[in-house]
Amino acid sequence: MEHSMHTTSINLTLTPAGFAPAGKLTHTYFGLLPALALLVATSARSQTAPTFSAPHRPPNFSMAASSAKPAADTPASAHYKFLTIGPEDSPYVVADGINNEGLVTGLYEDSSSNYHGFVWQNGVFKTVDYPGAAYTYLYGVNNRGVAIGYYGDGTTNHTVTYAVRTGTWTALPDIPSYAENNGYCINDLGVAVGAAFEGSTSVGWLWDPTTLSYSFLAVPGAAQNSTSPSCLNDKNQVAGYYADAGGAYHGFIYEYGTYTIVNMPGAEDTYPDGINNRGIIQGQIFDAAGVAEGFVATSGGFFTAVDFPGPEMTAVDGINDRADLCGTYWASWSGPFKAFVAILQ
Repeated sequence: MEHSMHTTSINLTLTPAGFAPAGKLTHTYFGLLPALALLVATSARSQTAPTFSAPHRPPNFSMAASSAKPAADTPASAHYKFLTIGPEDSPYVVADGINNEGLVTGLYEDSSSNYHGFVWQNGVFKTVDYPGAAYTYLYGVNNRGVAIGYYGDGTTNHTVTYAVRTGTWTALPDIPSYAENNGYCINDLGVAVGAAFEGSTSVGWLWDPTTLSYSFLAVPGAAQNSTSPSCLNDKNQVAGYYADAGGAYHGFIYEYGTYTIVNMPGAEDTYPDGINNRGIIQGQIFDAAGVAEGFVATSGGFFTAVDFPGPEMTAVDGINDRADLCGTYWASWSGPFKAFVAILQ
């Protein structure tokens, strides 16, 4: 599959750093489509650029020591009910996907440093492992209850989907010449995004279930091997991020061959992790001190910080159509990293 590529940049009036318009997120925002071409931040960088081999996983990044996040939570956080989920003794838990029924998918590390997928709904947590695999990672989940992720043996990874109701696994074909094939998100139509890796080489991919074929994404002007699609909605609008030549990370929305750049004002790095069917984007940013904050953003150009209450840093990894969220919080880069669900009140 071939796509023409264009990059759009439109400067909009944005909420200033501090990030939150007054009051609660309202459903008025949900009717807005992501005509996102938000102001590109050009502030000087004072930290080492993150390095990673998977999308939107701040705990995996190699970061300089960070200072604490601002003492006061933003107004948006006050309108969410936060629940910590996952094994209490795990050093690393990520809630990555949440669908409209409140089904949450993710991954966690056990006491033996093995990784497992999980599903959570209505307070019930269940470990999910691909049969015979050394490790299993689950990421996004669609409204049909189909999750996507990958399993592996330490040498190769293979993208798979998991039907939660039936417990059925289905493999996507590996991309030739790439040992690591990682699936990150799947929409209700079965269209999926992910990335494949071979050494220092990587490609971001888009899977079309009607043609049983892949196409590949690369933001024009991005640093080589840095375009990483994170998630997509049922309109096939893909959210992700890439690095520029200077090592700064920027978000993008890809739709019909056009890339639209997304940046939170004042942030050093912006990582969109998903977009729901009403055009609301979520993800996380890093400031100049290396502090991570979660955000939601509307197509009108309003970025709003959403942080787990307290001193912890936050990564918002998943969103549903109601704007309920899931993600990870942590107080120190040495961990532990805990998963949360945030229900809009």
